[in-house]
Amino acid sequence: MSDFEPEMRPKMRASGCFLRFDILVLAVHLLAASGLAQEPDAQSPTTPGGVANSKTDGNSYSLSGTVINAITGEPVRRAAIQISGQNGSVALTDAGGHFVVEGLAEGNVFLKAMKPGFSEDEGSHPSSAQVGKDAPAVVLKLTPWAVISGRVTTKDNQPLEGFQIHISAKQNVAGRLIWIDRPNQARTNEDGEFRVAGLQAGSYYVAVDQSTETTLSQKGVPNAREQTFAMVFYPGVPDQTSATPIEIASGGEAEANFTLSPEPLYQISGSLSGSSNVVASLTFARKAGDDADFTQMTGDLQDGKFQVKLPAGTYSVSGQTREGVELTTPGAAVVIRSDEADLHVPLHAATTIPVELEKEQGAGGSERKAPIQGIIPGLILQLVPLSQSRRGTNFWRGQAGGIPNVAPGTYRLEINTNGEWWVKSAQSGNVDLLSDDLTLSEGEQPEPIEVTLRDGAGTVSGTVTPAGNPDRVLVLLVQPYGARNIVHAARPMQGYFAIPGIPPGDYEIVALDGGDQLEYADPEILNPYLSDAEHVTVRPQATVTVNLGLTSVKR
Repeated sequence: MSDFEPEMRPKMRASGCFLRFDILVLAVHLLAASGLAQEPDAQSPTTPGGVANSKTDGNSYSLSGTVINAITGEPVRRAAIQISGQNGSVALTDAGGHFVVEGLAEGNVFLKAMKPGFSEDEGSHPSSAQVGKDAPAVVLKLTPWAVISGRVTTKDNQPLEGFQIHISAKQNVAGRLIWIDRPNQARTNEDGEFRVAGLQAGSYYVAVDQSTETTLSQKGVPNAREQTFAMVFYPGVPDQTSATPIEIASGGEAEANFTLSPEPLYQISGSLSGSSNVVASLTFARKAGDDADFTQMTGDLQDGKFQVKLPAGTYSVSGQTREGVELTTPGAAVVIRSDEADLHVPLHAATTIPVELEKEQGAGGSERKAPIQGIIPGLILQLVPLSQSRRGTNFWRGQAGGIPNVAPGTYRLEINTNGEWWVKSAQSGNVDLLSDDLTLSEGEQPEPIEVTLRDGAGTVSGTVTPAGNPDRVLVLLVQPYGARNIVHAARPMQGYFAIPGIPPGDYEIVALDGGDQLEYADPEILNPYLSDAEHVTVRPQATVTVNLGLTSVKR
């Protein structure tokens, strides 16, 4: 069990202490252009080895330093420097990469360097600096973005314009590294070319999405059959399992070219059975390994009848009612080989797993349980699929019925609590969901998920020194449970963290630099780092404070 999800950042998320990258950089550069923000001149006496701080008036100091390219070591000009707190002071670097921020109070501050085309150096800690008399100058590093570019054409080398490019990278989801689409996608231009910038060093899958428009197989021929292009992963395969990831270094550029072949579309019409009278839309998804390389939706349903155009293949079919209930074709697949005028598709409601809550009270040996009615604020159950690519998570936030629309597969239950509540147990039939995964077979109706809660949760808070990069540091609070660890994760903000909702008991706690890339859900991977952990005991309704050093994750 973990409290760390990319969609649900802990309250201590560090990004809140800085303005958004694009807004800040734009604002600072506009101010510089108007003369309201002064860029240090090239003759600034500040050097990396010099003195960073000098007193400017009775109670304020200046802070100076240099921003350099982490790859080449060259100075980075016109980078924006922001000081957290201290009224959000900002400055621009000069031609030598130097900057000066004035009017600061004495004490510790955090700095962030930003410039379009660069990201903060992954290997360096940002920027904690001491403001005061005779403190050393600071050196900040920025890493140039990496780029993936390429060209999409047909077999006869005709460029394909307007095709969506997908880039996916590994992201830590509840202690597992999952392949998730990145937001910085691209489309091919009129020459079939694309360019995706803003990438850090790492591994990436690249795919060309299916075409949004159809073409004719023979131009100028009456009644020519329409054709389309399905999704393709680099280097020309239909699913991610068969694809080859592209490795790219910091500031590097990689090339991924695609040659696509069109497929003929067949006219399919038919009718639905089962819940057909309430279906608002249908989705046909052609199977390609664990993925779907072609998806077609239709909302034009009249009395359970539909029409759709599809390339040949094996499809799963799903529908949605006007109330949002998912419908599926359990245990069956639709095979398309040619035009079809009378296709019958059975639809049934997708699996919903009931959730039952109860509260336990009383001391050991005299516990008593009572059902909980209604919604508990902050309580969220998630069934996270155990696959290497993100397939979506099924959430329960107290809605009637239970966890809806659960597809066959294997899941890990994640439970997030807030405030006074903690999880005593979670079961589905004979499966202990705190230590074991839940497997749902095709057509199976699993037992309800029964969650027992107690009040009196504790809190673990403290500091991390040095603070490290807030995007890379994780604090992990670990308790062994059977063959699995129960892990509560949080990101420190400026070196401070707080983890609420902790059950009373004994724990190990460690701060990991590079924890964002550690599959800490696997005990074999996490346990070696626990030799550097601190031991803490959490008592009911109490706060434990601990000061942690920073342990580096081995690459």
